[in-house]
Amino acid sequence: MLFQRTYLDTIGYNQYRFKACLSSRKLLLALLLIFFWSNLIPVFATFTVVNKITQHANFGRLAAHFNHITWPANIFSLETDSILVDSTVTGLIPALSYSTEVGIVGGLIWSKLSYGKKQPFKQNIALTALASTKGLAGFDFFLDQFCSFNCADRLILNLVLNRFLEDQYYGVYTNTHLNLNNNSRRFEYHSFTMKINLEYRMSAKKLPLKNESLINTLSGFLSADFYYKTPWSNDSDKLIMLQQPSGYKGAHGFWLGIGGLIDTRNSEFYPNQGWYSKQQIKGSLKPILSDFTQSVFLSDTRFYHDFKLIIPIVFAQRISYQWSNSNSKTPYWSFPSLGGEEYLRGYLDNRFLVPQFWATNTELRTWLLNLDSYGVKIGGTLFLDAGSFTNERTMLSGDWSDNLKYTAGLGGLVTLFSPDFILRVDLGLSEEGYGIFFSTGILF
Repeated sequence: MLFQRTYLDTIGYNQYRFKACLSSRKLLLALLLIFFWSNLIPVFATFTVVNKITQHANFGRLAAHFNHITWPANIFSLETDSILVDSTVTGLIPALSYSTEVGIVGGLIWSKLSYGKKQPFKQNIALTALASTKGLAGFDFFLDQFCSFNCADRLILNLVLNRFLEDQYYGVYTNTHLNLNNNSRRFEYHSFTMKINLEYRMSAKKLPLKNESLINTLSGFLSADFYYKTPWSNDSDKLIMLQQPSGYKGAHGFWLGIGGLIDTRNSEFYPNQGWYSKQQIKGSLKPILSDFTQSVFLSDTRFYHDFKLIIPIVFAQRISYQWSNSNSKTPYWSFPSLGGEEYLRGYLDNRFLVPQFWATNTELRTWLLNLDSYGVKIGGTLFLDAGSFTNERTMLSGDWSDNLKYTAGLGGLVTLFSPDFILRVDLGLSEEGYGIFFSTGILF
């Protein structure tokens, strides 16, 4: 996949209206979508042959998504993009959209992907920049580097700078039903954000252990995260100024983490078999580059199975749990957040800021139309999301049934020029309204 999912903070519009997002895995609403290809290999220099670049190969699917482990080459033989070794592919996506709330938004995504002999790729670099006529400006730098120090490791770096004049705050520890038709602007505020995320992975496949099939899919990792966010120049009638939660004058945090993951899926981009599980614990200490002390536990487990019911269908299930020992001194933006595209499509981003939550996503996916001559596939999804939270700071404690939330919806999928480059749109419905999300790649 040549174009990385961008990681700018949410661009959100009011509920019951059009809503687009630029957050984990998000792309601008593209009214104009143009690809410019250049490569050291002549086959990629001609746009008319792009639809012929797939063939069978004896190595795993080429992977560029930074938060999943790469497939071991000796386990699967998959249909994959035919990229010759010792080559470089670059791509450019300009995008343009308009909304009455945000105005004209222009963005540019540039990506460079270098391939080697032993790894799916040697290096993946992506740059994203965008601006809006009504006050949005953001920049993202992404690096995914194999063989940083040895050929069993993977280094992932992401840097985000973002100014946003319509950030959203709905309160902490709140379960009150929102009526956004009544002065919805009170939930918006001006903010500036800086994020630095670093993850260093080591594969266990070279360890001298007996269960080789399991070890080949196991990785351990260390992480470091820095997050600075500050509201600024907000009117006194804004909810964030009325409640004045911790962090409303600005705060920063620095977390060190450790974790592991197992990945037995047959693809990182559109899996239909296997499972994936990632567990992580991280913490910040007030004396070390942080305004607060916090411990966080993150759990993400996914399962995939395909079957045929007239047409091929993929059943995909994800179960997530997040916990932190957040308290009144923890900045509001550092709480686990339930809502938005990730967990409850149909509720607003940052709708529920709580010490802990669990969430599940269930999807049925299928491809409905395959236009091989154009390198295009068109498909759809049906989904059901559920989640619950408690305000207790002890793990898995509290009455979860009181805060159970559901959303349901449908979506569309389109591949362009590569089977791994997927554009997605989701429509989620909830008791508080609906959300529409345009993104790159499947949700999980």
